[in-house]
Amino acid sequence: MQELLEKLKNGDEEAFEKIVKLFRNQLLLIAKIRLNDDGLADDAVQETFISLYLNARKIKEYSKLKSWITVVLINNCNNIIKKNKNLKFSSELDIFSNYEKSEDQFQNVNDNIDFLKFIDFLNAEEKIIIAMYYSKNYTTREISNILKINESTIRSKILRAKAKIKEKFGGTI
Repeated sequence: MQELLEKLKNGDEEAFEKIVKLFRNQLLLIAKIRLNDDGLADDAVQETFISLYLNARKIKEYSKLKSWITVVLINNCNNIIKKNKNLKFSSELDIFSNYEKSEDQFQNVNDNIDFLKFIDFLNAEEKIIIAMYYSKNYTTREISNILKINESTIRSKILRAKAKIKEKFGGTI
């Protein structure tokens, strides 16, 4: 994977396309949770990939790419929110309607839609943390670094969100 990053740094468009395919779904999920609007989420992801293409040389190791690209995405989402203060964000969960779905991705898209419906009642910060932790397998340390929140606070927020989910749906987590 480091080789893929090196190719990207040298302007290899095929390497860029592979990285886009690797990260697009998880970035769209995070952007959708943050913005609650398909079009704006797609814009944020697109801006993130443009930033990646223009700034790939700044990333030293492939292992740092996931965190770097997620931080850029969240910053892009925050900029969109600032620009659209008066805009009411859609509450619809009809996500991913604009991007291609191969047979391999179809189940993943359905799982993401179900997951978003399941956590929809949580506040925005809890949704992002839970989605990153459970749906996209970020560690608490990665989430902490990306969101600039203490790692123990991330763990507490995960526990509180799990308690809310348990209270709403019953059962054990």
